[in-house]
Amino acid sequence: MSVVDHFDKAPEAGFTRGWDAEAARRQFNVSLALIAALAFGIGTVAYSMRSAPKRPITAAIEHVDPNSPIFGALVKP
Repeated sequence: MSVVDHFDKAPEAGFTRGWDAEAARRQFNVSLALIAALAFGIGTVAYSMRSAPKRPITAAIEHVDPNSPIFGALVKP
């Protein structure tokens, strides 16, 4: 006997099919607040990356012997 043979078509206890305008409005407001918080966080990170001190970018390959089979290095030799 499998679960498919004895599937209960009744809805789950936690789920309802009805809704009211108050709950929909509250959920919409919470969604807008979460979107605003996410946008603020992204803006903060973008601003901090823009105003961060500039450091020269060095490739890992320049720390390795040109004839070596190693194509990169994690530390300077």
